[in-house]
Amino acid sequence: MNRSGLSGRRLAGLRGVALPAMALLAGSFACGGDNGPVDPGPPDIESLVFAPSLGVDLRQMTLLPSGLYVRDLVVGGGERVGQQRGVRFNYQGWLHDGTAVDQGMYPINEFSPGAFVSPFDGEVYYLIGSGQTIAGWDVGLEDMRVGGERQLVIPPQLAFGARGSPDGRVPGNAVLVYVLELTAAEP
Repeated sequence: MNRSGLSGRRLAGLRGVALPAMALLAGSFACGGDNGPVDPGPPDIESLVFAPSLGVDLRQMTLLPSGLYVRDLVVGGGERVGQQRGVRFNYQGWLHDGTAVDQGMYPINEFSPGAFVSPFDGEVYYLIGSGQTIAGWDVGLEDMRVGGERQLVIPPQLAFGARGSPDGRVPGNAVLVYVLELTAAEP
């Protein structure tokens, strides 16, 4: 008899029941165990059909290593901007099917995420690369020229991810199309 008082045959019999039961339990946790719908994950951008009104042609766009597609619609005449630079810009955003989700100017005021008041001119700017807006904007603004207009096709991982936007306007795993117009850069 072993230390627990169970014979070797009884212990082997318990192992024969316990191991499959544990495997079943582990499999249920690994799969979520709630029998809910399976998240298909982010879509393949190149297989999407974009609304014609958006004017998206991926063949005319540059695919960056981050997965962001960019195309300059208007190349500005001002200076180029980069990471850690203060800027102001107008924006319009849509889901790939043409549903409008967002538009305005950024930053609105000094309380906008990533905004600051410049010590040089007292104006409010957004700091590129601050991580205070969607990552697609931080990457997409880089190397623009003041006065330029750029179209972005933003994959979910650079936008609102699998959860979607907090306000519900952007569903989970949505591909976004934005047009940004760079209006000013900090002196």
